Amino acid sequence: MESKKYVIAGLKVLMRCTEEHMIKQGAAYLCDFEGEPDIRIEIDPEVIKKTREKHPNLTYDEMEYILTGSRFYFQFIRFGGFLLHSSCIVEDGKAYMFSANPGTGKSTHTALWLKYLGEGNAFILNDDKPAIRLEDGVFYAYGTPWSGKTDKNVNAKYPVGAVSFIERSDKCFITDMEPKDAFKNIYWQTVKPRIEANLDMLLETCDKFIKTVPIYQFGCDISEKAVKTSYDKMTGKKYIMKSGSGLYV
Repeated sequence: MESKKYVIAGLKVLMRCTEEHMIKQGAAYLCDFEGEPDIRIEIDPEVIKKTREKHPNLTYDEMEYILTGSRFYFQFIRFGGFLLHSSCIVEDGKAYMFSANPGTGKSTHTALWLKYLGEGNAFILNDDKPAIRLEDGVFYAYGTPWSGKTDKNVNAKYPVGAVSFIERSDKCFITDMEPKDAFKNIYWQTVKPRIEANLDMLLETCDKFIKTVPIYQFGCDISEKAVKTSYDKMTGKKYIMKSGSGLYV
């Protein structure tokens, strides 16, 4: 199968996909751009073979999905961007990101925003691997085809309003995160290039990010109060609890 043209996170991507899942995921990003691509992605069959040997439980569909995403995000660093492992929700024209280790509850919390704010007032931009890119002094979150098990993603971009790193807690709280802790958490939740020059670019971008975007430590359960706690702090607006359905002003 021939390589196809895509525009992903504002970049021209020439990518060869052969498996059904990745072809389906990439369909919304197809774009017949002109000129040379910024990023080229084609998985060497030998790489697939070696990956298959290490992870025999993975299907070819899953391998292509993982490997193409990895190729994209490693190259993305060269364009002032980085991956943040998070669930990203858009509300009132801004992107809010909830990051945590797998199984902690980032997607659960964004699902609560949808439940209480109403899906007409918010939507998921990317449920697992949004791309963040600095453009003209503003950090934007982008949807990409690589969005975890739920496949929830939208081909769009929105300025990042805030980021919260989630921990489970019986008591809901949200506090400003110290810059050194914010940097450490972001570094844990992104891809780390082996090429030193790319690593330097990643560290520089992350440093600018924590100096530009509010970053919080967020302890929560799965209650409506948890939505109010994060919503009020991250958006600067007021969420009003009302009989299990949210109204905000």
